[in-house]
Amino acid sequence: MENSFIGGSENLYKYLVTIGLLLIVGSVYYPLKEKQSLELLKIELQAEVKQLSVKVKSNAKAVEELKNKAMVHLDSVALLKTSELNEQNQIKQLESERKLSEISNRSWYIKLYNILFWCFFPIGIVLSTFGFIKWNKVKKCDDEIKTLELKKLKIEVNNLDKNKDLI
Repeated sequence: MENSFIGGSENLYKYLVTIGLLLIVGSVYYPLKEKQSLELLKIELQAEVKQLSVKVKSNAKAVEELKNKAMVHLDSVALLKTSELNEQNQIKQLESERKLSEISNRSWYIKLYNILFWCFFPIGIVLSTFGFIKWNKVKKCDDEIKTLELKKLKIEVNNLDKNKDLI
């Protein structure tokens, strides 16, 4: 009886339950862990962008002051400082734009992990539930078969005892 399809399908249902549970755990743990680290990195990047924005504004004010000073005094040192500050402003602006694009990229990955979670988590629940239900049915059937085999063996033992007493 062990070679029947029912005995083999019990293992199939066990595998379905196992795979379903792995999908549930994997879809909860990995995407949420990655999403959390991406969100923390996104917060850090946003803070850095704000700092760069403040620096750009302060440099722009300094440039205006130096330009006014240079125009009044025709100071070549002030003009050099003005060009240096303009250059620093442009570099900080480029760095700020790079960080903003990185933030948008991170946001895309966060959405992707949300999609992965909502795809695999329900599949895991369905597989586990289906596997448990089918495994339970097969197990009940196996238990009934074993109970009937036990009754059959008891009857055979009783018949052998009766035949033994007659001899």
